[in-house]
Amino acid sequence: MNYQEYFLSYANQINQYLDRFFLNKSKEAKSITPIVCDVWDEVKKFITGGKRIRGGLVKLGWECFKEPNNQLLVPISAAIELTHGAILIHDDVIDKSILRHSNPTIHEHYKKHHQKNYKKGEPIHYGQCMAITAGIIGYYQAVCLINESMFSDEIKVRVLNELASFMVKTGYGETLDIDLSCRAQIKESEILKIYHYKTAYYTLIGPLKIGGILSGVQEKELRKFDDFGIPTGIAFQIQDDILGIFGDEKELGKPVGDDIREGKNTLLYTQAIKRANQTQAQELKKLWGKKDITLKQIEKVRQIITDSGSLEFCQKKAQNLIKQGKNEIEKLTPKKEIQEVFRDLSDYIINRKF
Repeated sequence: MNYQEYFLSYANQINQYLDRFFLNKSKEAKSITPIVCDVWDEVKKFITGGKRIRGGLVKLGWECFKEPNNQLLVPISAAIELTHGAILIHDDVIDKSILRHSNPTIHEHYKKHHQKNYKKGEPIHYGQCMAITAGIIGYYQAVCLINESMFSDEIKVRVLNELASFMVKTGYGETLDIDLSCRAQIKESEILKIYHYKTAYYTLIGPLKIGGILSGVQEKELRKFDDFGIPTGIAFQIQDDILGIFGDEKELGKPVGDDIREGKNTLLYTQAIKRANQTQAQELKKLWGKKDITLKQIEKVRQIITDSGSLEFCQKKAQNLIKQGKNEIEKLTPKKEIQEVFRDLSDYIINRKF
């Protein structure tokens, strides 16, 4: 079975649950103030249309050990998707992104809302504050969904501990990412450490472990998810960086070249600086972080990254990491069909176009 077949029907169940959830939150918010209702509407729009991979991984983690019970699992998967959305809302503020899924980011939406409706205050700050608040609401509502689920108190405490653990690790990675953006000298090991903490845990390891916890297994059974998830998660982020520069803007749903404008310290960039000749390196440093970079200059950056061998290096590294993760799949579960889902998901991660 491929991962799409496995995830698709379950993703529909998550979406149906989230539709009911957002409808209830909207009704609740109307009794407070219209702006809170609007925030919930924006959060709903923001997380609508995703692939629900992280929610699906909760089910996959459970099914490594026992037969699934979707009625029990869907609320937890929805909580993980809500957490994912909250992370991205905050990440967009940090990255100063203006589009997500071809729509304005939350902070951009509220910046425009301020410009249209208010004279007092500062639009950019208003937008950022509203996005920060929306993310916090999302995080803690996810906790509520877990607390309100039909699992035992012991299981719910373990799930919440795992959620807190991978969120802290994600925060560590984000902290390092922000700090590196201000440094003149960057080590490749630090870039990979960001990928390890910021991406691997909340994208793969955390959801899989939560599924395993829900199935009732103990911690020692869950450690094998790290062996699969760390290399696969790092590969996921390398591919994400490649798409951020070489991807199709319509498929991505956000401007290609944001990493260049932001001056983001990616493996693509550090390898290009390391491998390029002096002229290429100087040109790349001049363009990297240029806020008003033109399409012609973005193409120049692409050319330097390609000609220097950085693109090929990163592609091969991601492929090797995927192989490393695949070598662990048979240890995750004895179920051949579930092993095949893991393999197909790994192939998707390295070959995806958006």
